[in-house]
Amino acid sequence: MKRFIPVLSLVLLSPVAAPSASKADGDLASSVLSTLDSKVDPCDDFYQYACGGWLSTFKLPADEASYARSFSSIDDRNLDLLHDLLENASKATDGDPDWRRIGDTYGSCMDESGIEARGHAPIDPWIAEIAKVKKNGQLMSESGKLGMIGVNPLFNVYVQADYKDPNTDLLYIGQGGLGLPDRDYYLRDDDDAKKLRDAYKATIEKTLGMIGDKTAAADAASILAFETELAKIQKPQDELRDPTKTYHRMDAAGLQALTPNLPWNEFFTAAGQPGLTAISVDDPDYITAVGKLVDTTGAKNLKAYLDWQLLMGTSKLLGKEFVDEHFAFFGQALSGQQQDRPRWKKCVDQTNDLFPEIVGKYYVEKAFPGDSKAQALAMIQGIEGAFQGNLAGLTWMDDPTRQRATEKMKMITNKIGYPDKWRDYSAVSVAKGTYFENVLAGRKFESARQIAKVGKPVDKTEWGMPPAMVNAYYDPTVNEIVFPAGILQTPFFSATQPPAMNWGAMGMVMGHELTHGFDDQGAKFDGTGKMVDWWAPDVVTRFGEQTKCVSDQYSAYKVNDTMNVNGDLTLGENIADMGGIKESFVAYKAWEKANGDQASPVPGITDDQLFFLSYAQSWCSVRTPEIDVMYATVDPHSPPRYRVNGPLSDLPEFANAFQCKKGTAMNPDKQCTVW
Repeated sequence: MKRFIPVLSLVLLSPVAAPSASKADGDLASSVLSTLDSKVDPCDDFYQYACGGWLSTFKLPADEASYARSFSSIDDRNLDLLHDLLENASKATDGDPDWRRIGDTYGSCMDESGIEARGHAPIDPWIAEIAKVKKNGQLMSESGKLGMIGVNPLFNVYVQADYKDPNTDLLYIGQGGLGLPDRDYYLRDDDDAKKLRDAYKATIEKTLGMIGDKTAAADAASILAFETELAKIQKPQDELRDPTKTYHRMDAAGLQALTPNLPWNEFFTAAGQPGLTAISVDDPDYITAVGKLVDTTGAKNLKAYLDWQLLMGTSKLLGKEFVDEHFAFFGQALSGQQQDRPRWKKCVDQTNDLFPEIVGKYYVEKAFPGDSKAQALAMIQGIEGAFQGNLAGLTWMDDPTRQRATEKMKMITNKIGYPDKWRDYSAVSVAKGTYFENVLAGRKFESARQIAKVGKPVDKTEWGMPPAMVNAYYDPTVNEIVFPAGILQTPFFSATQPPAMNWGAMGMVMGHELTHGFDDQGAKFDGTGKMVDWWAPDVVTRFGEQTKCVSDQYSAYKVNDTMNVNGDLTLGENIADMGGIKESFVAYKAWEKANGDQASPVPGITDDQLFFLSYAQSWCSVRTPEIDVMYATVDPHSPPRYRVNGPLSDLPEFANAFQCKKGTAMNPDKQCTVW
């Protein structure tokens, strides 16, 4: 029951020490030139031109399903730093309780022999509780208990500010309960999908057999059949993007009326909040259909489904046979990953997930330069100025709406690095040798913390991401952009790096996040975070025409021989990419005008070209075919190739920089623009 924050992009920034200027220039030039493929015409395929050298030589690590030249390398460095930090903490016997808390959690995760010796004993009490389920009230109660440990059968439940009253937190209930990534995996009729479902059923059967299920084969078949029925009543993800269509505020009585056969008070009581009334349902029809499906499903099948939901959420906390079987399907078959990640990496991630603001506190001390906030804010201000300046040239927008857009932009809160106040985890008890229980204790703490917020004032100082995470987000309900310290690292920004590269990489992603406040979702919220119509009706119509152009453009891009990009699902991210690179280039040219031209240190590459290369090379990525399909199905971001080629093919300044003639792939006759 964690708070849901739309993770709208991956971004990176921040100054660190660099080598001497001459050596740094040589290293930088070598890095840029070796990454590109000069045999490719940049006007034909800029992503291949910018990344082809790296793509031809880089080998995807066996323990990864995808790897990005910049993002993943930063994540690797962060993991190494946190590894050393947690290894030291695991040796602590006294001192700071928080230091011991993360040390004992990490240490218990690394205790493979102890975990193996316990077998599936830690999960047995939970399986025994599920075995008692006979009535719908028990089903809802058990679902509420499982929700508190991060397992969400039937529904996805999260806490976020009320769209219509952004000063109050609300409980949102959405569709969920599937084991495969999306409804599409159950409903597709091609051979690959059928093989994947067969493999999924086999892993269910094998895992159930590990806990002594004597009818595992039949139960696995019933689970797949039940989840398939769930998939049939769920809406496609692109139909759930419009917040005006997924907001249905109601009280407990209204929710109960949707499913008279499912006693929701049992669910909320098990979650520690009986009498909860501040609720919104994403899709009332789905909730009603779940109630009907439960009534037509036998108790034995429902118990098997709950067993599997529990096992999916906890198998990685058990012995080797559970971990290996989970990886065999979810890692290898589903994602194309060849080897499981080393134990230490998984333990670092798990500890950071459970105690993000303890790990983050120590991480910041090691990795976050003191002047990063000031420098990042200065760049953000440049991006904001470019956004405001660009508004004047938008012929589809009228002056009153233009003014309101400016007002909203000025109300955005930029959070950089880490929270001003660290979260208190003193209520969470962990111990050496009890990894399963430690993880559940951390999950219960976070779930209880989240659900306790419902109906209460929103804490606008809170962060929705760990400080050590390599990620960022814009949240329309509080109108804020958050850049955790984990992403404030090179190569996206360095005090000694050419300004063109800083603006091309870091500036673009800042503009990307800012533009999210005005994409097809963000534009439905005003500067206070309230979902309200603040646009003139005719402007809304013209905005729709602009976004339709973007959706059509990206829908024509190929993921593979049989699958295209979903232009509707990725619309918000595509709008943000287009706006981000446009705003950043304008801000860069304004900076250059104020500070003078800077000679490019890369032979044969102009400053403007270096700006666009810096942007493109930050997205150079290698992926397995399986993860490409998964991302194209569930990820609101376009594939890396189109995150580069799409926005740049719509930007005249790019065509000018590389002298691309009209009618080429990167300067097509028809171009889209929104912001």
